[in-house]
Amino acid sequence: MPWWGLDKKNKDFPRGYHIELGGGYRMPGIGFGGRTIARHGGYGEALKEKIRREYGGFIGLAGRGEMIPNQQSYCEIDSDTVDKYGIPVLKFHFGWTDHEWKQARHMEQTFKEIIGTMGGSVGGIGQQVFERQGISIPGTIIHEVGTVRMGDDPRTSALNKFNQAHAVDNLFVVDGGAFVSNPDKNPTLTINALSWRASEYLAEELRTENV
Repeated sequence: MPWWGLDKKNKDFPRGYHIELGGGYRMPGIGFGGRTIARHGGYGEALKEKIRREYGGFIGLAGRGEMIPNQQSYCEIDSDTVDKYGIPVLKFHFGWTDHEWKQARHMEQTFKEIIGTMGGSVGGIGQQVFERQGISIPGTIIHEVGTVRMGDDPRTSALNKFNQAHAVDNLFVVDGGAFVSNPDKNPTLTINALSWRASEYLAEELRTENV
């Protein structure tokens, strides 16, 4: 479900998110008992009630939101760690801000309204691992982008609009590193488009012997 709130004035966070849905009718499979008991413990009527609650028709909703760049999130050369070739590795720093927390709360309320309107009841937050209640640990959804941002000013960006490094003419970065923000959509098609444009530019630069 695409983001519908582009023009909403009363939300307390920037940008937006999309919703991914899944569901169906589950039946207990081989070995399910051990996992269920591990989650709930107990036995007898109490455990049977947990099993009845977890199996049957269900729907799950997941929110994928845009994160706004912040000064807590950056990478630097690690002064203590090297790879197997002796080359220093990158050290990544990351932090959520109120933008993301408020967006996650908006997701929760929206999900409850959708489920309630359909006549369902909310079973709770899913079984992902959360850093804090209601927002995932960074890296759970592997669509990370950024760290080699694109821009016109070499003082605030590493690449120009053709994914070419400001400092090194024959260096082009054509993965997700050029992004200055991470939209709520999957970045693959945009990476493809930027790579295509960079390739056409590079071909012309090679033809004219500029690189």
